[in-house]
Amino acid sequence: MANPVIYLVPHTHYDAIWVFNKEDYYYINIEFILKQAVQLMKTTDYKFLIEQTFLLEHIENKYPELFVDIMTLARKNKLEVAGGQYLLSDVMLPNGEVLIKEIMAGKKYVKEKLHQDVRVAWGADEFGFNAQWPQILLGCGYKYFAFRRGLDKPKPSEFLWEGLDGSCIICHWMPLGYRAGLDLTRLDNSYSDLKKFAASNQILMPSGSGVMGPQPETPDVVKRWNKGDHQDNARIVIATPIEFFKSLEKEKIDFQIRRGEMYSGRLSEVFPDSTSSRMWIKQRTKKFENSLLVLERLDAICKLEGCPSTQAQDQLKKYWKNLLFIAMHDALPGTGIDEVYEEIKDIFDDVDDTLSKTILDCISELAKRVKGEPDLIVFNPLSWEVRNWCECDLEFNEGVVKGIVGLKLSYEYGTENEKIIDVEVLQHSLYPDGSFKTIRIGFIPTVPALGFSAYKIIKDGNWSMSDSSTVHSSNEIGFKQEIADGFEVQVDPENGIVAVTKNDLMYFKGNELNVEEELGDLYYHRENLGLLKSETGKGVKYGAFKADNFRVLKHKLRSHITLESNYYALRWPYRLTDKLKPILFRHKYIEIKKEIIVYNELSRIDFITHIHDRHPHSRIRVRFETPVSSKSYWSGTQFGAIRRKTNQFYSNKKKTKMSEKPTGVFPALEWLDYSDKDHGVSILNQGIPSHEIRDHSIYLTLLRSVVVLSSDGIMGPCVPTPDAAEVRPYTFRYSALPHDGDWRKAASYRYGMEINMPLVSIQVANKTENTEYDKNRYFGRFSFLEISPKNILISTLRMSEDSKSVIVRFFETEGKRTVASLKFGKIIKSVIVTDLLENKIRKLEQFKNYVLEIAVEPYRIITLKLEF
Repeated sequence: MANPVIYLVPHTHYDAIWVFNKEDYYYINIEFILKQAVQLMKTTDYKFLIEQTFLLEHIENKYPELFVDIMTLARKNKLEVAGGQYLLSDVMLPNGEVLIKEIMAGKKYVKEKLHQDVRVAWGADEFGFNAQWPQILLGCGYKYFAFRRGLDKPKPSEFLWEGLDGSCIICHWMPLGYRAGLDLTRLDNSYSDLKKFAASNQILMPSGSGVMGPQPETPDVVKRWNKGDHQDNARIVIATPIEFFKSLEKEKIDFQIRRGEMYSGRLSEVFPDSTSSRMWIKQRTKKFENSLLVLERLDAICKLEGCPSTQAQDQLKKYWKNLLFIAMHDALPGTGIDEVYEEIKDIFDDVDDTLSKTILDCISELAKRVKGEPDLIVFNPLSWEVRNWCECDLEFNEGVVKGIVGLKLSYEYGTENEKIIDVEVLQHSLYPDGSFKTIRIGFIPTVPALGFSAYKIIKDGNWSMSDSSTVHSSNEIGFKQEIADGFEVQVDPENGIVAVTKNDLMYFKGNELNVEEELGDLYYHRENLGLLKSETGKGVKYGAFKADNFRVLKHKLRSHITLESNYYALRWPYRLTDKLKPILFRHKYIEIKKEIIVYNELSRIDFITHIHDRHPHSRIRVRFETPVSSKSYWSGTQFGAIRRKTNQFYSNKKKTKMSEKPTGVFPALEWLDYSDKDHGVSILNQGIPSHEIRDHSIYLTLLRSVVVLSSDGIMGPCVPTPDAAEVRPYTFRYSALPHDGDWRKAASYRYGMEINMPLVSIQVANKTENTEYDKNRYFGRFSFLEISPKNILISTLRMSEDSKSVIVRFFETEGKRTVASLKFGKIIKSVIVTDLLENKIRKLEQFKNYVLEIAVEPYRIITLKLEF
């Protein structure tokens, strides 16, 4: 066996924002790191690793001479870009399309500017990795992956990581982190430690850290080492990661295989509680992601249909770059200083109105091609037919509409008995003659897959608000109603807790707020007391929730229940509370308004919870109690679903040595499900990823009030973060879906997507007289793309990078082999199967006219490039 070789890899870990602002990090990394590293590479055998192209882009624009040096050194293989993302993204929280965009933007830049094909993925500091990361990396052209966090088994440090679909990538876990070779006086010790974990005599030793400059003595230290007498006669080479991995492959190792997500804190911290730090950024990022994905779909459809150009293309380019910045691994988790989030807030404020308007503009263009002069159109951005609640704002001229009976399809060929869709009037204003000036209506349409339904309003001259709803307001009566699929819903008027039963079997009892002590920081939840108070009265004896107003508004299609309450830190009397009712409430710190929406013909229950928390050091979670006793549950993850154990909180009590003891807290992408083979409940969230399942109960973390970046000075400096105290009004949206069978039978994943990409409606303006729009081609319902069966989910539909073709990406989500059927609204001319970066793999011949079929392996991601 050959003597060991230590691959010493000089590098720096770049944070675009964290404990310094963006400008500070530019200054430090350019003036004190890269300029010095370039000089060393030009004059010695020194080599260097750069992770992300965000910094390179800035250097190209502001420091052209330095950039020329970087390009020259890259061509000489003295500088390697590893990772090569636009920015090192968080890998657990963003939509899978965001992760692909980060890689696509970065690798394209490196290829064009530095003429390097990035083959090594470099995971220096991300807070864990989702279970589909191997498939994503391989699909983006990576061959190797070196990373720091999330592994639960230390030996060997080189292995194959298998994704959900069976994809395997060669991995190196960094046993000593990315600072293994930072202290050049302790290389013997570092080698000895690394050798204990290594699968071969090839040893990777990263030599750097965050905002640490190069060490000019490195080449001399290496020369002295190689002249000396060291353990195993090991020698050191100054290298880049690709050199290590190529040598590793030559060893012909029979690698062990690891499976599942890399989200264990056993060997290195993954900071699960950061999934609930600064909750506003999680909520607004989720909305931003969904808006961009919807706009991409509409932009592609409009181009296929020959609609006039909109602002979509320019906005997509600009806002995707904004989103890639926000998804960065210290930004989206919320673990930076307060100052750096001001820019992100400005981005969100700019996006909110602009994207919504452009989406509606695209739908308006499509509406001009609909027969029958519709009054409104409803767009479905998902690849299956959706029946869901929808709201639409309408405006009328005086005297035109005095009442609305319902809606009907504006034009449907061959239909004689048109079905009338009931509507509810939610808000309205009137002209002096009693006719509607403005009106917001709610209704439950059925809209074709990735398409629209167009409707005419059925007018009525005799309407009053009393026709639409009945109201009762009382803290005595409560609420009870039967809904779809045989479920019965009851709401307690004292606390807004919802109980759902069927045939006398409890499916869940929940929407109970828990106020808990929070002594942690942006990285960790910590507590001494634990539960301060729950809405059912558990916790410290002094505090109490007090309900002030319970109101039920019953409409034709749904019931809207509202409970207003407050949390007080002190009630009196506070002894013998089972016997004595409270008389005095003092020290009000939390204002609460719960909205509960129960639909007559849908089994989903929606919750809108408004919280203004002024209670310092508090964590607020919402609890759903279930009769389920399963030891595991399922959760949405990027491009699939992941199974996790329950009750991991209790592993905290074990004395096993760990970098970070398990808490049971994980992020969920849009949905999680806790069920047995007979029944269960899915909790659907809109930007509320942080959750735990313990003692048969599901907990969603709504917010954590913390005031310091790192309370122990270990994970970062003890910088105060008053903005992270979360003293601001919040609105949280989540839903519960009781069901029979498991999550697969219930298709929980579809419901999670439906509440995150809801139906979009718009009033249709009068048609232009331009003859371009006289060739109407749509009837009242039209689908641009329908994908079946139900376990095949769309990920994206957009124009290709060269704007000449259409990209459709979809994936299998139940873990079973499937033949996917794609039915388009236009005749297919050609289909190419590509990798995730749109590089051709093979041509697909199995399609006919509007339909193509393709076999999909379990959890496999498929990308197609089509021409019509």
